[in-house]
Amino acid sequence: MRILPIILALCLAFRATSAFAQLGAPYRPSQGFQPTWTVGAQTYGPTLTGHFQGIQDGQPILVDLDSDLGLGKDKTTPGFFLDYQGTSYGFQLSSGSAEYRGDRTVSRAITVNGQTYAANSRVQSHVKLASVDGVWTIKFAQDADTWLGFDLGAQVWTVDLDATDAPLAPATARTASTQVKAPIPQLGLSGGSRAFNGAMEAKAYIHYLPYKRSKYTLYGVDLRVFPVSWFGLRAFYEGGRFDVPKGSIKDDLEFQLDRKGAGLGAVLRF
Repeated sequence: MRILPIILALCLAFRATSAFAQLGAPYRPSQGFQPTWTVGAQTYGPTLTGHFQGIQDGQPILVDLDSDLGLGKDKTTPGFFLDYQGTSYGFQLSSGSAEYRGDRTVSRAITVNGQTYAANSRVQSHVKLASVDGVWTIKFAQDADTWLGFDLGAQVWTVDLDATDAPLAPATARTASTQVKAPIPQLGLSGGSRAFNGAMEAKAYIHYLPYKRSKYTLYGVDLRVFPVSWFGLRAFYEGGRFDVPKGSIKDDLEFQLDRKGAGLGAVLRF
């Protein structure tokens, strides 16, 4: 990954935002960057695609979430959001979950937790994706309105998958369940800006981590608008991809997960 062009792009973008915010505004002496806490709730229901192939918890698994199960978004559960922005560092904690359901006649044999469903079987599926993440930001460039920093942290994805066939005789239905946990270190860059005397905040970030042929990428933008100084509305977009070939992190399991989408929230700032 070319880090220098990303740094330059973030610098230019946030400098431009800060400059635009000052157009037409009365002159006021710079008071430096003012530390803030922001806390609230968020809802995030991204699309989810991916596949598993190999051995999970000692049982065979072979399934594609899209082409085999036809998963679609079902519901989201609001999560928690906490953010601190200080003069030399910041951190963010967040959580949330989304659920997906599918009902499809599979075109090939699939296996979940050692249970195989033959081709032409009708399979009803349910997936819950929960995530918790924490990121510590060390700021290396900052003025009264903008900042750039290095991000360090971790994100944990927990995927619960249930699959049930739907035969003519309900008493013979078979259900299989499995859980996949993916703790993912976070390493990358972020930048932020405040405009209109703090009535608007923006943030962008990109994380990338290669390890033993596996690759993880996370990117996002976050916009907050405060009609009053202590209350605001938040909109964000985030996408992430985790690609683990067989023989990299786990010798006998290959999987890939890809999620992306927009989220909303309400926050209190103090």
